[in-house]
Amino acid sequence: MKKKVHIVNHTHWDREWYFTTMDAFLLSDNLFNNVIDELLQNPEAKFCLDGQSSILDDYMRLNPQQLENVKKLVANKQLAIGPWYTQTDAFFVDEESLIRNMIIGMRDSRKYGEEMKIGYLPDTFGHNAQWPTVLQHCGLDNIVFWRGLNLEKHTQSPYFTWKGLGEKEITAMNLVDGYGAVAFLKDEPEYIEERLLPAVKRTEKWTDVNDLLLTAGGDQLEIIRSLPQTLKAISEKTDYDFIESSYEEFLDVIKKEENLPEYKGEFREPCTTRAHKSIGSVRYDIKRTNFIIEQKLLKRVEPLLAIGKAHGITLSTETLVIAWKKILEGHAHDSMGGCVSDDVAVDILHRMKEAEELADGMENYIVKRLSEKLGLSDKEILVFNTTSKDFKGYKQIDFLAASKNIKLSGIEEMIIVDEEYFAGKDNLLLETPEGNKYINEDPYYRLYALAHVEIPSMGYKIFTIEDSQEEAEVFVATNDVAIKNEYYTINNEAGKLSLLTTDGIHLENFLEFEDMGNDGDTYDFSPLKDDEPIILRLTDSQVQKTSLAEKMILSGQFQLPKTLEDRLETEELGSLTMTLTLTLKKNSELIEGILVIDNQILSHRLRLKLNTGVENTRSIASLPFGFISRESLTEDIPNWFKSYVEYPIDLEPFDKSVSVANEHYHVSAFGKGLKEYQFQKGSLYLTLLATTSQLGKPNLAYRPGRASGDTTKKGHVMMPTPMAELLGEQRFEFALVVNAQAFDEFATSQHWAEYISPNIAYQNQVLNKFIHRLDNKIQADDERIARVDAFSLLKIDGSAFDTTFMPSLYDTEAEVLRLANPTSQPLAIGDFDFSHYAKYEFVNAQEAIVAAQSEIAPYDMVSIKLWRN
Repeated sequence: MKKKVHIVNHTHWDREWYFTTMDAFLLSDNLFNNVIDELLQNPEAKFCLDGQSSILDDYMRLNPQQLENVKKLVANKQLAIGPWYTQTDAFFVDEESLIRNMIIGMRDSRKYGEEMKIGYLPDTFGHNAQWPTVLQHCGLDNIVFWRGLNLEKHTQSPYFTWKGLGEKEITAMNLVDGYGAVAFLKDEPEYIEERLLPAVKRTEKWTDVNDLLLTAGGDQLEIIRSLPQTLKAISEKTDYDFIESSYEEFLDVIKKEENLPEYKGEFREPCTTRAHKSIGSVRYDIKRTNFIIEQKLLKRVEPLLAIGKAHGITLSTETLVIAWKKILEGHAHDSMGGCVSDDVAVDILHRMKEAEELADGMENYIVKRLSEKLGLSDKEILVFNTTSKDFKGYKQIDFLAASKNIKLSGIEEMIIVDEEYFAGKDNLLLETPEGNKYINEDPYYRLYALAHVEIPSMGYKIFTIEDSQEEAEVFVATNDVAIKNEYYTINNEAGKLSLLTTDGIHLENFLEFEDMGNDGDTYDFSPLKDDEPIILRLTDSQVQKTSLAEKMILSGQFQLPKTLEDRLETEELGSLTMTLTLTLKKNSELIEGILVIDNQILSHRLRLKLNTGVENTRSIASLPFGFISRESLTEDIPNWFKSYVEYPIDLEPFDKSVSVANEHYHVSAFGKGLKEYQFQKGSLYLTLLATTSQLGKPNLAYRPGRASGDTTKKGHVMMPTPMAELLGEQRFEFALVVNAQAFDEFATSQHWAEYISPNIAYQNQVLNKFIHRLDNKIQADDERIARVDAFSLLKIDGSAFDTTFMPSLYDTEAEVLRLANPTSQPLAIGDFDFSHYAKYEFVNAQEAIVAAQSEIAPYDMVSIKLWRN
């Protein structure tokens, strides 16, 4: 019996790359028209539109007259659309962004019909170990993917059962030769013998399954006309039965197979194709900006939308969806990886700017309206808690006051951590119902207070600014060379920082920086031959102290080789100015660091070097809803090119934290927008930036041969990327924990939750209407409600972690709370107070009702949908 070869005709549609979104938008017009024409004329034909709804939406803006044709073809299973909004990166975006991409993609696809029920990721640069968990929660039980799989090591089959870190599993189908295995397929002897049959045999080599999967498509490629008829003709000439198929049809076949091999873990090995293992360090500005906006939407805007709605304040959910779409468009592997032209980088950052403006505006509107409805004076401040648990601890509260002789009602512990002074002005216009008046304005301060507060879960509390006989406590400069709190003492001696914990851990010279040349491109870091790393220590320091926090400000200005060429034979120097602030706060185990640099060096890599004293080879990194253990490279891999197409360097991704441990203690590092680490010889390196001047270069140290990014194809040119040099000021934020206890997933997750806990406060003041951008334009609302000084919308007493509290995208009168368990042990959900809601149900990410649970399985999540009274 002939083996059956399923051929899927598709286009892989990068929305942007070295060309822009508008370029792809224009190209879609004629190309997608041709797809529809062929499918209508040839009822046997099928086509996959790359698994992302956004490109169909783009096309329909140009061709609304095609709507009924699209619906017909989707209903006939000829045109496969969705389920993603965009083809997401798997490592460098928030776990909730992965789910949100699928939610929005499925929702938007249903305007045209039923979405493709395939977790389709044909070109992503590697795959995280929790895709089974994420996809199952989105209602999918499978994945089609390409890069990262090592068939000799991982599964010995392209078709297998992929298990998540917990209990979830999916059917996995690997594209052995990628998404362009048999592109331009045609019935010609030379094509059949030299391309088609070799591709079949390369897949056939790895499986005993009688059905094989191959793809006929490529980047921005047209539909292959008359493909079903062509395949019938080829079948008559060969020993295989070729059919035009779909991913869903092939999945049905594979699901019937028994004894598929099983695998648990990630796919990051560059065996048959490049995985770009060092892409986590390029275009840091995009990665950090994305992180900031994700956290604003998740930790601030979405919970505030629910709190606001509970008080009669409504904004369209579509405003939120638009903000998400703006950043999801930059989550594709090329865009978030940063391997794009400068024109595209400008577009990505502009969309992020728009998303941030929407996020800030939504927050501004809700908190201002709530302040008005409660009838608050300009001496009262709303302080929010956007988690499902009561908050007791320190929050930073910013407000305006005429002087620093103030205190906040009911707060015993408070210091001023920063301030802005605004001088008074004369002859200011005051518009009143009676007409214009002119007044003088006294000087005032914007104060940033660190205060110990208690705030109810998913709610707020009102605090009053009161006059005081004494000026609020501020940081005072001292002659000390050390800072300390209940957990640590950090000492600086001539730029060498020593750390002593109260449980006896002593680390000498524990924090410094490493700089070296980068001969790579926007895909990969590459060391410069004969270049040696330069160790940088910040020798100038100042210590400032208060009763609640102490900080050490270290600085240095370094003259370094300005260019790559200068690294080997110095002719010109450039400056790198660095200021690092380390802060220890009362009752916090986090060592918080903020580094600001002025970068005037070209093509280099700067890393934070933590000398942990941990002498082993294992690191533990966070990933969506869990942690993964990785082994470092301890020696060079001889003849690596026989098994890999690029060197499998141990530069690894992390999304929240990375930890190393021995039998005596562990060290954890957390980063806000930092995405790459390496653990070598007791030192944990966090990549701050790796700058470059080229989109793609050939013959890198870890990546020999052709350049990535098409730049060495015939007819293509090298593409300079001066923006990727990141000249000028850059800001980095990180935190560290050093603890004598064994590494603990739950405790590390608690530290992360503390570190990213947002500070949300609002004062309805009139001194400065540009503190919050829309205060100047939101017209006053005289509607009042009964004042409640402390409010809680909902509460959960369990130990699970919030990942989102979002408006339902399917029901305007409901919200969805998602709780996660990133640990290896079940976590009880605990008791909850949903008294503000009429009913609730456990659901999946698509809001389909599932069985209720009392606990969350290891490395998993639950979603609860709540309908308002």
